[in-house]
Amino acid sequence: MTAHWASTYIGRPWSRSFTCWHFCALVWQERFGIAVPLIEIDGADPRATRRELSNSVERRGWVAVATPAEGDGVMMAKGAMPCHVGIWLSLGGVLHCVEGAGAIFTPTARLADLGYSICGTYRRVAA
Repeated sequence: MTAHWASTYIGRPWSRSFTCWHFCALVWQERFGIAVPLIEIDGADPRATRRELSNSVERRGWVAVATPAEGDGVMMAKGAMPCHVGIWLSLGGVLHCVEGAGAIFTPTARLADLGYSICGTYRRVAA
């Protein structure tokens, strides 16, 4: 059996200058040909991350979808506030880059173990 393409990204390190958004931008560009602007966020400041993910003009290029497909964006929250983003995989979970662990795949049933809940799934519709 061939490994899923996402396995080549597993273990890529997280840093304050290479956050969940930077990771997603890299994967979207390399795997899906989708170029998104880098949103500069202090990845160690959850409030700044929430503010930027909620208010970024980049949000206008995405539409909410009820059923995600491979490569769609997944907005996650800790508590009620969005604070993290990842990429939906057809394996039934999210490829994302987390402080302390780096890039990982988490099945949806295990997201709560990391303190996350999915608060929206989005598809890129415009550049």
